[in-house]
Parts: sequence; C-alpha cells; structure tokens
Amino acid sequence: MKALIIITLALVFGAGVIWIADFEPGFVLLQYGAWSLETSLIIFVVAFLLLLASGYFTLRSLFFLRQAPSRVALWNAKQRHRRASQALTRGLITLEEGRWSEAERILLRHASNSDTPLLHYLAAARSAQKQGASERRDNYLRLAHESTEGADVAVGVVQAELQLAAGQKERALATLQHLREIAPKHPYVLQLLQELYLDMNEWQSVQGVLPDLRKRHVLDSTAVLELTQDAMVGQLNSALAKQDWQTMSDVWQQASSKQRQSEHLLMPYILGMIKQGELTQVGELIEHFIAKKWSDDLVYQYGLIADANGLKRLAKAEKWLADHSDNAVLLLTLGRMAQANQLWAKAESYLRASLEYGARGETYQLLAEAVESQGKSELAVDFYKQGLAMVLNAPTAAS
Repeated sequence: MKALIIITLALVFGAGVIWIADFEPGFVLLQYGAWSLETSLIIFVVAFLLLLASGYFTLRSLFFLRQAPSRVALWNAKQRHRRASQALTRGLITLEEGRWSEAERILLRHASNSDTPLLHYLAAARSAQKQGASERRDNYLRLAHESTEGADVAVGVVQAELQLAAGQKERALATLQHLREIAPKHPYVLQLLQELYLDMNEWQSVQGVLPDLRKRHVLDSTAVLELTQDAMVGQLNSALAKQDWQTMSDVWQQASSKQRQSEHLLMPYILGMIKQGELTQVGELIEHFIAKKWSDDLVYQYGLIADANGLKRLAKAEKWLADHSDNAVLLLTLGRMAQANQLWAKAESYLRASLEYGARGETYQLLAEAVESQGKSELAVDFYKQGLAMVLNAPTAAS
C-alpha cells in the first residue's frame, strides 16, 4: 500500500512538471569563463534534483560501508548471545536429566558470550559437583564471582549448598559465616547457618542465630522457642559429657522457670548435679517436677540418690503410690531405696510387685540381693539366674 502511494505521488509530480514545462519552459544560462550552458528551467531543476539525490545516496553508501564492520560485529555478537541463551537452556535441561558431563560441556562452551555468564558457571559448578570434581566446581564458582559484579551472596549461597551436599561442613561453615558478615539480614543464609549448627551440635551458635531468624521471619515464634530449648538441652548434654560444670550452671541459670519444667532440660542437669555430689538439690528438683508432672525417668533417678536423707525421701516416694500403685519404675525405685536403708522385707515386697508390672534384669538383681540379705540364699541364686537370663534375652523359668 505504501509503495502504491509513492508511485501515485511520483506520477502526479511528473505530470505536473510536464505541464509546467509545456506551459512556460523558461531557460537557465550558466557561464564560467569561456564555458557556458543554456537549458530550460525544467530540465535544470530536474537535473539539479537528480544531482542532489545521487549525492545523498553516494554519501549514504559511503557511510554504510564505513559502518559495515561494526554492524557485522554487532550482528555476530547478537548471534553469539542468542546461541549462548539457547545453550543455557539446553545445558540446564541436560543437567536436570542427569547427564552432568554433557551439561558441563554445553554450559561452558558459550559462557563467555552470554549476557548471563553467572548462570552458566553456577550450573556448571553443580554439574561438576555431581561428578565429584570439587576442584572444577570451585573454579567455576570463582569464574561466576568474577563474571558478575554484586553477585557475592548468590555465588556464596550456591557454594555453601554444594559444600553441604558434599559433606564439607567446615568449609560450608566458613562460607556461611563470611556471608553473614556481608549480608547479616539474609534469611536463607541464616537458615542454612542454623541447620548446619544443628547438624554439627554447635548449640551455643544455634542460640546465637535464633534471634535473627525470628526477626527475619524465617521461623515463627513457636519454632524459635522449640529450637531455643533444644539448643539449651544440647549445651547441657555437651557440658555433661565434658564435665564442664560452669557451663552447665550458666545454661541452667539462663533458662526460664517454664523451661526448667521441661524433662528434657532437667534430666542432663540432674545427671550433672549427681556427678558433682549435689544430691540434696537433685532430690528437691525431682520432687518439685513430680508434683506437677509424672516422669518415669526422673523417678528412676530419684532412687539412685544415696545420702543421709534416704528415709525421708523414701517416705516422700511412697506417697506417689496413691496415684501410681501399678507403676513398675516407681516400685523399683521404692525397692532400691528401702534396700539402701536396709529395710530388706519392704525392699523385697516392692521389688516383687515391680516384677509383676514390668520385669527388668536389674529388678531381679536387687531382689536377689534383698532376699540374700535375709538369708534366703537359694532363692537369691534363682533370682540372679532369672535376671541374667533376661539381660541375655534368654527364656526364663518361673520362680
């Protein structure tokens, strides 16, 4: 349509020129020295216009020829970028299909020509990781870092993920700690750090990162509270294993009164206090807990306390029978405490009752000691045998 309009206008213009030439041709005289040129006005105008047009097209052609190398280079660059984009897509698909070596080759071939070389190198790093090539992986991560300014966190996160996947926990920890320095508010960095600290049982470090996890809404308040308690339990267990009583005391003092009512938190603290000989305090802590919530494990530990308050604690534990008369652990504890105070007959009674509700190898052993102290040697031997059979998971005969 556009070409038709141009042709029509040209025809109209030509017809107008012919009409003017026929109506009044005029003339033009050009003279220079002995040289002169005389022609009609219309022919002069047409020749002049043709001269202008040819000059324009000549200059335009020269300009185009001058720009041709850069235009060709630009076209080639666009083609390389297009091929690089296609290679990125094909490389990612190949990576997801599990053809890691081929994916690595495709991604690297066009990385230098890509508008997003960062993505090429990061994907190539993942490909190398899948092949167990840590050195190549680290080299691609370095190239990714150098290829794109401002991508420190992105590259670092991928590096940490790959190090964690390869079981390189110490290196991943160093990477994540560096990332936390340059991006202290980054939610995913905080999450990875917290998970790694948990995996490494770095409980104090877990507590250190929890406030930021809550502020950045990575974890809700309930999850933070649970992790806080888990971290405290972990610290207490670690201190117990190392017999680091000062750390144990510090962690316990930092715990709230509600947290101290957790059996998981109380148990390692009680075990540590027993090792330190703080038996009176242990007894009070267990009694305070049992008054609010029952725990077989704590009742069992209560029976292991051996000090001058044995009879008093025995009387206290006997009151628990009102609500737990059929509890094998409580009856075992009562039997152990009665035996510790040389109340042999009472110990025998409690221990026999404990066997009725749940037999244990140690219950048979304590019962054997109780009846032996009463001069019942043959019966004691029988109980020893049954206890040993139970420990060895062998069939037992009825007494």
